[in-house]
Amino acid sequence: MLFFLPDWEDRVDPDYDFMEDKHSREKSQSYQKDVYAHQLFSSPPYDGLLVSLSVFKNKIRLNHRSEVRGLSSIREYLKVPKSSSLRIMGDCGAFSYVKEKVPPEDFGIDKVADLYASLRFDWGVSTDHLIPDSLELSEKEFRRTLTLQNAREFIRYHAKKGYAFEPVGAVQGYCPDSYEESAVKTVEMGYKVIGIGSLVQRSDEELLSIARKVIRALKGKKVHVHLFGVLRLKVLKELRSLGIGSFDSASFLRKAWLRTGRNYLTKEGTWYSAIRIPYSDNPDLLKSALQKGYGLKDVKELEERALYAVREYAKGKARLEDTLKAVLEYDSLLTRKFDRNDNYEQYKKTLSEKPWELCDCEICRKVGVEVIIFRGANRNKRRGLHNIKVFYDWFLNRGSNEGKSSSPTDCR
Repeated sequence: MLFFLPDWEDRVDPDYDFMEDKHSREKSQSYQKDVYAHQLFSSPPYDGLLVSLSVFKNKIRLNHRSEVRGLSSIREYLKVPKSSSLRIMGDCGAFSYVKEKVPPEDFGIDKVADLYASLRFDWGVSTDHLIPDSLELSEKEFRRTLTLQNAREFIRYHAKKGYAFEPVGAVQGYCPDSYEESAVKTVEMGYKVIGIGSLVQRSDEELLSIARKVIRALKGKKVHVHLFGVLRLKVLKELRSLGIGSFDSASFLRKAWLRTGRNYLTKEGTWYSAIRIPYSDNPDLLKSALQKGYGLKDVKELEERALYAVREYAKGKARLEDTLKAVLEYDSLLTRKFDRNDNYEQYKKTLSEKPWELCDCEICRKVGVEVIIFRGANRNKRRGLHNIKVFYDWFLNRGSNEGKSSSPTDCR
């Protein structure tokens, strides 16, 4: 079972100066100098990367003239060594046009296939259309049928052109039976790899029901089944035993900065809250601080005091309660309805247990306590990449040492 990480340009400055909060390069050099997780770690914490064309189309220059940022290969753009076994899968990013009646012209069958081929993707997914639960049944069936039609045209075009990338047939549905029918029809078209979409909105039981139906219907056929956008730890073991071939998710990366209380994951499966010390020029923080009677100078002093306290505590030169006091005083500026006790307990647990000291990953060894500070992309993304590394190591070990490692708390 393979794990793909969706790519959203989650790179970091490898030589960022945390003490001065300064980049080691100019902003214009960010792409050239910054690195991906597979460059930060001694071995990649995933089996492949999923690139959604819609994301790249909106964020960077990606066109049908065989280039992305002026580079002729997606692997070159992602800075993947030629010797690497990482697989690069491309899809349309149907979430970007979910409200449209049909996929935009930019995602036409020939255009998408030509782009996969010219940029030398390993796997390329046919043009699909997501099926939200909110749609009427007739619209759901229209989108399912359209996705099937696109898959048929896509594999025919792929064969006609003799393209080298592996075609992946997108499968859409709205109930287990519709997914089963779509999967069977897609495989009958000649696909050896299929990808099942519109699963994010499904419960664990619904996900398992769909997976069981599909796998049972494809029994005896050599087909690799991918699940788009889902990482469900409670059912991962069964999905693996069913024969699901791969999945993709950015959950453990995003939780580093999106979910209070679950920002930093340990190999024992425990989540910790990051210590929030945002930049003092943060507009929301300044607005809140000024409304509470603090001046700009006051805010800057509280920020510096909090940073100093955490760093001194990490060195063993400050007491826990003194550190918490400095952190919480600054933390109280973040919102008008601040409840000190909520963050007090979370921060106390993080600081008293010092989980970053127990981690031997390359990120924690190099930056230490900075990884637990919620402050800017270079800290927050490093923490997210640490989470991915911890999950992936657990995921690999679980395959050969079932039951010997604790499972991380489920994270959506």
